[in-house]
Amino acid sequence: MPTKKGRDTRERVLNTAQQLFNQKGYQGVSIRELAQAVGLREASLYYYAPGGKEQLYVDVMERDLEQHRLGLTAAVGAAHPALRQQLLAAAGWFITQSAPPIFRLFETDVHFLSSENGEKLLSLAYECLYAPLAYVFRNALIRGEIKAVDPVLLASTFVSVMAGMGHTQQAGLYVGSSTEAVETIIDVLLHGLVSATDVDHRYG
Repeated sequence: MPTKKGRDTRERVLNTAQQLFNQKGYQGVSIRELAQAVGLREASLYYYAPGGKEQLYVDVMERDLEQHRLGLTAAVGAAHPALRQQLLAAAGWFITQSAPPIFRLFETDVHFLSSENGEKLLSLAYECLYAPLAYVFRNALIRGEIKAVDPVLLASTFVSVMAGMGHTQQAGLYVGSSTEAVETIIDVLLHGLVSATDVDHRYG
């Protein structure tokens, strides 16, 4: 059974690996660099990460994604059950937290992993990022708040918009406040851009 010191060191390895992988991506991090950052010899690092860099990356991403799922689920669960309030709560979580670099995982990192680990992480990403929101949209559909649109498609669109907003904010290119932007995005999602008068004029 691992000692407290061993558990603490393992946690330190995971935390350091998380920082490096998030900054540089899978290919940008070496076991030597990680060992130096933790303050261990390279050979000693394998005691705490016997599966090497790939398994360590998987462990870090699993932890990141699970933490994100728990936070997102808690935020939505604490909100009023109406769809608008639940989406506002979800958006609030996205813009105040450091979400896992999931799009980089899809685009680049996954190609350097074994097919088994790649599929495992992509499946987990769906469960942690999309499934909680798909559940929200599915319930809204059952209550008759929205028309019949695939809840998973709605969830993936919402996540994509939130992620894009985060990137533009980090780049200093975003216009306006986050709160105003989120409310606008959700209102457009729920009601569209075309006014009722325009709809009557065009299709009446």
